[in-house]
Amino acid sequence: MKRLCTFLTLCALALPVTAPAQAPHVAEIVQANMRPGWKTETGTYMAALHVRLAPEWMTYWRHPGESGIVPTLDVSGSRNLAGARIIWPEPKLYIKAGFASIGYTDEIVLPIELTPANPAQPVELDAILSVGVCADICIPVDLALKLATQGAGAPDTAIAAALTRRPKAAHTAGLQAMECNITPDKRGIRLSANLQMPPQGNTEFVLIEMMGSGMPTRALPSERLGDTLTGHTLFRTKTGGSIDRSALRISIISEYGTTVHQGCAVSD
Repeated sequence: MKRLCTFLTLCALALPVTAPAQAPHVAEIVQANMRPGWKTETGTYMAALHVRLAPEWMTYWRHPGESGIVPTLDVSGSRNLAGARIIWPEPKLYIKAGFASIGYTDEIVLPIELTPANPAQPVELDAILSVGVCADICIPVDLALKLATQGAGAPDTAIAAALTRRPKAAHTAGLQAMECNITPDKRGIRLSANLQMPPQGNTEFVLIEMMGSGMPTRALPSERLGDTLTGHTLFRTKTGGSIDRSALRISIISEYGTTVHQGCAVSD
């Protein structure tokens, strides 16, 4: 095992990975810095992580798609922090090694809302955001997020712009009707969602999630036939379980962006 270590603006640390002799240095792939942002009207702090990627490299959204590394945030080293929430901007679809991958290229600002445990005291953020960066190979990277909030802060146009780049409602992209089909599978429960909507791009992927469910899932390939786009997911369970159709969040991702729908019918 070879450890790739370097210090970015945020002291990014690569996890131990098996890599070829000519593996690129992490600092050549990703650079990042914290943007301090401002104190909101509700008493939280709106900061952001500003990530810059080398050409041909990508990093993942909160869900990587068919394959990839799920981002995780560890804030256990922080002080006076009751919670931290990443507000993910709209991702795009990329095909990597034949798999549908969801994420970002070039440059991305990730807003992070910080909730203080004691509103009268500043927050000292000392966190690790673990992500994957991929091109022909994938490298797991730890980004060390350090920030001490000070007073009211100041408006930041880059953070404000990122907050507006959220996935739009699927009906704005022409979703007319839909249905969900649930079938048993030897590995668990298979759910397919048929969406009647025009093509969203040259490549499309449907991500199906059940909010609040502890069941592990596997995203499966999507396909289109005429005006119907169909996505599939496998809920892995050996003991059975139930699917709450109203809790399903269905994201439609293409190379042009993402739309989202809640539930298994257009009227939901």
